[in-house]
Amino acid sequence: MKKVCGQELRLAVVAGQFYPAGKDELKKSVQYFIDNVPGQPLKNKIYGILVPHAGYVFSGQVAAYAFKQLTGKKFDTVIIIGQSHNFHLTKPAVYSGEAFITPLGEVPVDREFVNRMINDNSGIFESNNKSHIPEHSLEVELPFLQAVLAPGFKIVPVLLSDFGTELTKYEGISKIIVNIINKDKTKKALFIISSDMSHYPAYETANTVDEETLSVLKTFDIRSFHSVCLKTINKNIPNLACAYCGDYAVITGMYLAKSMGADTVEVLKYANSGDIPEYGDKSRVVGYSAVLFTEGSNKKNIEPGKTLKKNRMIEKPAFSVSDKNQKVLLELARNTVKYYIETNKQLIYITKDEELLQKTAVFVTLTINGQLRGCIGSTVAQAELYKAVQQMALSAAFDDYRFDQVDSQDELNKIKIEISVLSPMTRIKSPDEIKQNVHGVIVRQGNQSGLFLPQVWEHFSTKEAFMDELCRQKAGLDSNAWKNPDTELYVFVVFAFQEK
Repeated sequence: MKKVCGQELRLAVVAGQFYPAGKDELKKSVQYFIDNVPGQPLKNKIYGILVPHAGYVFSGQVAAYAFKQLTGKKFDTVIIIGQSHNFHLTKPAVYSGEAFITPLGEVPVDREFVNRMINDNSGIFESNNKSHIPEHSLEVELPFLQAVLAPGFKIVPVLLSDFGTELTKYEGISKIIVNIINKDKTKKALFIISSDMSHYPAYETANTVDEETLSVLKTFDIRSFHSVCLKTINKNIPNLACAYCGDYAVITGMYLAKSMGADTVEVLKYANSGDIPEYGDKSRVVGYSAVLFTEGSNKKNIEPGKTLKKNRMIEKPAFSVSDKNQKVLLELARNTVKYYIETNKQLIYITKDEELLQKTAVFVTLTINGQLRGCIGSTVAQAELYKAVQQMALSAAFDDYRFDQVDSQDELNKIKIEISVLSPMTRIKSPDEIKQNVHGVIVRQGNQSGLFLPQVWEHFSTKEAFMDELCRQKAGLDSNAWKNPDTELYVFVVFAFQEK
């Protein structure tokens, strides 16, 4: 770090080690990796990416799979999150100087954004430039950003440490970042998670371990991802040091992605250092992945009242769940929460029931004496119905930031559980298509979105009041944003059932 004309600049410290030190050579190297990615960038809306941070000869090609998706895109602020390799931090450390320097030039810091983080009343973040001086994990991502993004972006460099296994800590970090993003609706924000995967097992072992971790990551279930990372280490696999070296940076990024509106995790590429013949040692490898957090707009919509089965569309007489399986799912939701309170472990449930094995989007709502106690769900069918109910029951009980965790059997006994099974989302052209007391609705504008289930209609006498509150309360938009032609509107229907 040095001062130039009074400006505090963070100089490149791994140029010539992790990537070429010469400007022309570096530019050619990055462009080679980008050009070597087959196909064209996806059209999905991208909220963030997860990329490795090893030397370019090992991980540069994998990272390029994610960075290529950003080619030519315009972002004002790029939040880069990594875990410190050199210091154990007590708070997330934000770099508050003027810029980072790479051989390709200067990358300015969004100091307004950084100052809002540091000055937040929660006191979660701190300015800690010292921790950023030797850190490579953020620096190695910058030449790729300089190569693919439209000029004019600024960065927010954030370093974390393992602050403990309580996930609400990382959710709190992401919440402050999202709140700052949402305060300036004119700016577009992107986040980058910098992390490698498994460290130092043998080649085949790494492939097995990393495949399991990525399969859970793709479910977008934060609690399950965290659990798999911890359980992997406890298996005593020879030479395995971690499942993701930046596991808590990944968890923070997952919370951030969900809050920004992402609903899909797409794994674009996996490899490990043993795949590099000139350099790789297959007896001791490190894994790398390129991942997108997106809006799943590339998926085909299925109209309400229909479902996809065996690759063909079939009519259903009604969008519903059988009486038998309503009872099964309600008991499963309760038993899953009960088992987690008692053991801190996920309840294992196995079924061959075809209805329960269909992938479905689900919300689980907890109430006590009619008052909301927790509500979490997914708008995209990412897991089988029974698994989705288990996941959302745990999230509603333990991950809803608005409430304390359900921490005792006594409290669980007071809770009534409701399950809402969602039809696929349908994009509509006009608010006139919204049916009062029938449709659930999603509004989306830029990075901000909000959802009301159909059950919420009972609190409003008019469509206008329902939509005004949805925009204001859930999406953080102006009350009348739903009337704006640029606001995206989606509707869905719900089959809801609850404990008696």
